Amino acid sequence: MIRHVRRGRLRAAASAPAAALLAAALLALPAPATAQELITRMGVVDLDRVARAFYLESEASRAYQARRAEVIAEREQIEEDIHRLELRLVDARRGGDRSLALRLEQQVFDTKEHLSQYVRVMNDQLQRMYGELQTSDLFIGELAAALRYVAEALGYTVILDTDDVLHWDTDVDLTDDVISELARRAARR
Repeated sequence: MIRHVRRGRLRAAASAPAAALLAAALLALPAPATAQELITRMGVVDLDRVARAFYLESEASRAYQARRAEVIAEREQIEEDIHRLELRLVDARRGGDRSLALRLEQQVFDTKEHLSQYVRVMNDQLQRMYGELQTSDLFIGELAAALRYVAEALGYTVILDTDDVLHWDTDVDLTDDVISELARRAARR
């Protein structure tokens, strides 16, 4: 029911059909431009998943993966050397050659110590490389550009990280769109 104010008094409109007609007429009117500008369309992006996908495609990631593979290969080679030395040690003990057994025990000990230090130093190096990869200015710049492009192309005014949102509809998850845009940009380079 529509109410009118007349001379400081509230008065009810004559009928419910008139109210419905007035409401329909108001809804049919175009919204003013300022009201349209106030509508905020929000989306979410899983930045961890975007980062993992980007790293798989980036040159820095390929360099990290190559270095990691080298470290693993070297570690495996040292482990094989230790195994061969241990087999020779067993043979020297079985053969009763105490002098050779003592030398081999020392070589096994030294090689294991070398392996331990190598693994520690290389893990530190790889962790630094990975940390630099995650905070890369290139990644941050590419991500910002991809987010801006996706937001503008799809009409979003706000995009939040999924870590900062308690609930969202999958319709507003733009993660795949951002990953696709990053891949498209990487392919152009």
